[in-house]
Amino acid sequence: MRAVMNAAMLRIRRHRPDRNPLRRRSDRLESAGLAVAVLLVLLSVWPAVLAGRITYEGGLREARVGPGIRQQVTATTLREPRPVRPSFGEAASTMVPASWTTPAGVARTGQVQVPAGTRAGQTVPLWIDGEGDPTTPPPSRTDMVLRGVGMAAFVQVLAFLLVLGAVAALRWLLDRRRYADWDAAWIRANDRWRRPRRP
Repeated sequence: MRAVMNAAMLRIRRHRPDRNPLRRRSDRLESAGLAVAVLLVLLSVWPAVLAGRITYEGGLREARVGPGIRQQVTATTLREPRPVRPSFGEAASTMVPASWTTPAGVARTGQVQVPAGTRAGQTVPLWIDGEGDPTTPPPSRTDMVLRGVGMAAFVQVLAFLLVLGAVAALRWLLDRRRYADWDAAWIRANDRWRRPRRP
């Protein structure tokens, strides 16, 4: 643990602003770029939280229940479903014709999804939309929270990856500049060493 802390402190010390005459301009630019990268990652928390909240509120709108939106009624199956083999990890279900009455008193029939083993004439809960057609049940509060947290995490990770890519590009450009300066310095030194001495 101490070795990790020492390595981290060494990196921080390497990029801290100081008056070291051996620090090149490219080193100062790299330190400034890393400081901006850390700031951008911290600032990206706000858009991530905002995206998570928008996703959560969208789930709340989707989960609204009431007249003209989504309501639960009781449907009566008109025949027994055909036997099906349950797939691994999930309960078997199938579609059967059923009848139900909307809250407005309109009798409707159609295909509804029921669990395997449902008998003819058995009642099952059914969610319908404002037109009286079968629809999906509203998402639970847990689902909405998980969606919001997932969206916030996705935005945060995406921002981190973008900043990481920008830092990598900056270091690549600065390294190219350092290598070019290093080559030029060696060429100048070589010219001085090869210069003939005056008698």
